Amino acid sequence: MKSVRPCVACGGLERRVLHRQRFADGTLGNGYDVVVCTRCGAGFADGIPTQIELDRYYAERSKYEYAGSGGAESPFDFKRFEAIVAQVEPLVPSREAAILDVGCATGGLLACFARRRYRRLLGSDPSPACAAAARRLHRIDVRPAVITQWEESDERFDLILLVGVLEHLRDARSAIGVILRLLAPGGLLYCAQPDAQAFSDCINVAYQQFSTEHVNFFSELSLNRLMGECGMVPRKAWRWMVEWREGVTDSVVSGLYGRADSSFVPVYDGLTEPALVRYLTACHEQDAVALLPKIESLVRNQQPVIIWGAGTLTRRLLASTRLAEANIVAFVDSNSHLQGTLLAGRSILAPTQIAGREETIFIASRAFKSEIERMIRDELGFTNTILTLS
Repeated sequence: MKSVRPCVACGGLERRVLHRQRFADGTLGNGYDVVVCTRCGAGFADGIPTQIELDRYYAERSKYEYAGSGGAESPFDFKRFEAIVAQVEPLVPSREAAILDVGCATGGLLACFARRRYRRLLGSDPSPACAAAARRLHRIDVRPAVITQWEESDERFDLILLVGVLEHLRDARSAIGVILRLLAPGGLLYCAQPDAQAFSDCINVAYQQFSTEHVNFFSELSLNRLMGECGMVPRKAWRWMVEWREGVTDSVVSGLYGRADSSFVPVYDGLTEPALVRYLTACHEQDAVALLPKIESLVRNQQPVIIWGAGTLTRRLLASTRLAEANIVAFVDSNSHLQGTLLAGRSILAPTQIAGREETIFIASRAFKSEIERMIRDELGFTNTILTLS
């Protein structure tokens, strides 16, 4: 029998289930329960892989290598990175501050610090390919390592960055414990992750916040609870909007934390559960209006179709709708780790492998829709009929 996952924020074991998220042929399992802790109010996913399995996944199958662009981040990424540097810089003014970016992918954020003349920069990422790309693209030193591999390090840092990391960690409290040991006296931890309070304000695709990889759903209160339980207090906090991709926005909660100099007083998070309920209601309505009719049409007409995208959205639709009954002849994905594998019994192909085929292409992505359309028309020169989510 699978053990109950302790609350990410307080370690409690009592929870209320709000939703079951299902995936077909999931690389990280076939689904999980979205729950809230009845002790502290934090939201998280239960019924997920172990941290060891998650670490192996990010080391061996990371999509953050940006293989389609040679490891290079997009202009949207750099705009977000520059905003983070602007948040941090007033509290870390010294260019001699030792900075560690944990989960740095291909090093774009550290490159932005380097452009501001910060010199003592180091990255850490589970993926060796990400580490190699960071050195090639930005001349940034990145060690291929998961957080637990830093436990025995005697290095100390004035600033540690966790950007888009905490929402991926099963054992977030243990990870923060490791980070604390790496902080120099007076050192600061900056973290940024999706803002659960605003999920319903930024629905690009229904249920996308409950992806195969996102297993914690933080509000500002639950983030502070996690940090407080670990001996950290906020020095400054932000809730802000980012343009994730062309026409696609998301809300972020971020904070800069230092060691607490007084006892922690816990505050119940009464924000997360109603926010998640609003999000679930809005997702159900969006699916009913925008997506399910298109899927029903594909099933009814049985026209041969190639599904472009083999990630969270497609896997959810295969498990939760009638999409699997459509006449799907193949899947396409730019993620090289997925190419050559099977999904719902069909091959996942590289984009170039569908050259000369005439089937309709259904783009199962909102965030990358415009980029995929440009690739199909301008880069690959395909003339296939294209269906999109919107």
